[in-house]
Amino acid sequence: MTTTIAASVNPFAGMHPVTASPRELEAVHRATETALREAPYYTERFGERSRLFGGSDGGWLVTLCGGDADYVERQVLWLGRVLSARGVPRWLLQRYLLILHDELAVSVPDAGPRCAALLHAASLLHDLQRRHMGEMDARTLADAFELRADAAWSARLPGMGRILVGAVADEADGITGAVGSVTEWAADPARFPARWVFAVHATVEEARGRVRRSFAG
Repeated sequence: MTTTIAASVNPFAGMHPVTASPRELEAVHRATETALREAPYYTERFGERSRLFGGSDGGWLVTLCGGDADYVERQVLWLGRVLSARGVPRWLLQRYLLILHDELAVSVPDAGPRCAALLHAASLLHDLQRRHMGEMDARTLADAFELRADAAWSARLPGMGRILVGAVADEADGITGAVGSVTEWAADPARFPARWVFAVHATVEEARGRVRRSFAG
């Protein structure tokens, strides 16, 4: 695999390798754009940097393809912890891994089998959430958030309830600051109306309660 440095696709990134393949970079670009459309939280909170880091993180993830499953797992778990502590719960990374794999399979037909480890990593992140928050509970809590929250902002930030639930699951899995890194922005009364802020706090507390009951059971 031909690589270049991350700073070549994102001036805010470092010197770690990213793919230099034009076809793979195009797949990364399309995956990033799909992820940003699916979760406007990225651009609302991080602006253009979300697109830039989607390119550099995605380009780095492609370089993992072909590595053994244990290596890919360790690297993705590391990235997941870093991102969650910075306000991007692992649920979002899980979604991105699935999208990236599908885009690679379309753009680079021979990359499908080679990048199967990305699917494995996404499944691992899903399983880690399920240890602390079942899928049905996660959906129920996300739906409850939508009913509580300000309608205009819910339309502007679809999926926010699921992001909050993902942050609580990360917190339960030992990621310090996973919830606070999201709520410091999502519950900012200078940015959001009172109804939205209440919905954020109520959803977090209910999600934490589900986690506690799960452990108790």
